Amino acid sequence: MAKKKINWLLILQGWAMLWVVIGHSFLGKAGEGPEWENALFHFAYSFHMPLFMLVSGWLFYLTRLKSKENTPPQWPYYKIVKDKAIRLLLPGLVFSLISFALKLAFPGEMSRQVDMNVNDVLHAILYPYDNPFREFWFIATLFWFFLLTPIWRVALKKGWTKWGMLAVLVVLHFWHPAVELLCIGRVFSYALWFYLGLLISEEEFVDKYLADAKWMVLIGGTAVYAISRLMVHGEWNLEAASFLGTMGGIILSFGLALIADKYIPKLFCGFRNYTYQIFLMGILAQMFVKIMYRHISMSYVGAYLFCLLAGLYVPVLVSKVIEKINWKPLSLCVGLK
Repeated sequence: MAKKKINWLLILQGWAMLWVVIGHSFLGKAGEGPEWENALFHFAYSFHMPLFMLVSGWLFYLTRLKSKENTPPQWPYYKIVKDKAIRLLLPGLVFSLISFALKLAFPGEMSRQVDMNVNDVLHAILYPYDNPFREFWFIATLFWFFLLTPIWRVALKKGWTKWGMLAVLVVLHFWHPAVELLCIGRVFSYALWFYLGLLISEEEFVDKYLADAKWMVLIGGTAVYAISRLMVHGEWNLEAASFLGTMGGIILSFGLALIADKYIPKLFCGFRNYTYQIFLMGILAQMFVKIMYRHISMSYVGAYLFCLLAGLYVPVLVSKVIEKINWKPLSLCVGLK
């Protein structure tokens, strides 16, 4: 059972990473391309980051918080913070510096300009979404959730605190201060998804309720997502429609992962073990493809597919080379153990 659970989680991670890369594959301005590209873009951004937060919470519970018979003991808090600082913040800072350098070297090719001075560097650290490596917002937000480990441990101890915390986070998801400093506003917005990952992992929700109803999960999630799209085109609250779309996307993703685990267990095996490296390096590979597209005659569809494949497999190739080199400082810089 454990092996099967890990495999479908790997498939789910690969599926989520695929949509992250698709979401970054637009060749012009985001959401302003051909109709098919816009459809892929909007579907990706309806659920892929909440799904990543949920999977992160799920894995965090399994590997760091779960403490039952025949499982590893809980990690001490200081060790969790140290481990995540090295695993998350170090690569994030490295790629922030790389992004600074690239933007300075090719200013005419960049949509957001930077200057290499103390103020810009400090601003990039304090406001991760304005970082030249914009994906740093996800790293900073996720690190906050690991800093909040003592709160999660208390919340998961008893039934009333467990579900009470869920209720609080639902409220905070919809009503929270829009503070970009240190991603505080995004912490409020995404904490619900991370905690849901902790909660359904602790409750063994998939094994108990979803594993034997995988097709119903897929159909149900697809239906929920379809309803959310109808709400968007109708006179409904857009925030409620967005939330429903996110839930639908996550649910159908679980259904797909469970079905694939049974029928195509090696799905995404070419890149699913390198999702963090794809997150770190994929956007850089795609950036160079987009620069090539602007200067070389290429078909739009061909360039889009090239951008997608580069975002997925260039990081895998670089990671495999770094693993062959086997130099610990270099491995840590790209998030490899």
